[in-house]
Amino acid sequence: MTLQDAIGHMGTNVASIVNDGSLIGLGSGSAVAAFVHALGLRISQEKLSISGIPSSIQIERIAKENGIKLETSSRMTDVEIVVDGADQIDSEFNMIKGGGGALFREKVLIESSKRRIIVADESKYSDRLTRTVPLEVTEYSRHFVADSVRALGGNPTMRSLEKGYPYFTQNGNMIFETDFGRIEDPRKLQLELLKIPGIIANGIFTMPIDSFFKAKNDGSVEEIRP
Repeated sequence: MTLQDAIGHMGTNVASIVNDGSLIGLGSGSAVAAFVHALGLRISQEKLSISGIPSSIQIERIAKENGIKLETSSRMTDVEIVVDGADQIDSEFNMIKGGGGALFREKVLIESSKRRIIVADESKYSDRLTRTVPLEVTEYSRHFVADSVRALGGNPTMRSLEKGYPYFTQNGNMIFETDFGRIEDPRKLQLELLKIPGIIANGIFTMPIDSFFKAKNDGSVEEIRP
């Protein structure tokens, strides 16, 4: 059994939770993709009708390939379950997200959903948050935001594509990868970032989550309910 096996089993476990006729929110990343593939197998075998609101073009494409009917954001408040991944999760279940650039849409989806599920392998779990925090910022505000973030002790670097061009989100905004070192109080930092005009979304997620599914290196899957 490998970690990839465990990620596949994790996707199957979470897919088994979804009821026929459900509207689900779809986050981004490889663990979410494994869930969508497992759900697609159920849809095919059991002739289910499942609808979804994707957070990114990546997951939209995978959802379509797996028989999930796509809905628009106008039905956001009807989402029954959201399944999303995480870049890092601390011991108090605060998260850093946004490695795929969909942090704004993921945050809206999670907050709108009645049930919230995070899927991640065990390498994403840590005592404290230490990864860089993605900040989605408008092009107009980027210099102001960079100076404001430095005043908070952060070191922002613009996310770029392979040839050096700025990375733009599906919302038409830039992303700063911002190093705050070891983050001892994620909630406090999140509130400080929310005060800065021009930051559309920050990659610190502190909202309550119903279940965390952890894929382990030994091939097993653990469900954690905070």
